[in-house]
Amino acid sequence: MSDRDKELAALMLQLTGLDLTTADGRAGAGCILREIETKAPGAFARLRSACTTRGATAH
Repeated sequence: MSDRDKELAALMLQLTGLDLTTADGRAGAGCILREIETKAPGAFARLRSACTTRGATAH
């Protein structure tokens, strides 16, 4: 695993435990998601595509 992958994984782990019922939690999640997308452009589009391909979408 590359250093960049480790950094991105650490950022994703920071999302766990955030209280999304609070404004601070939502702001923090948004900040982390923007940072992930900045460091790995298209990461969420690829993840969404992979989930759709595997039929793992939530309705």
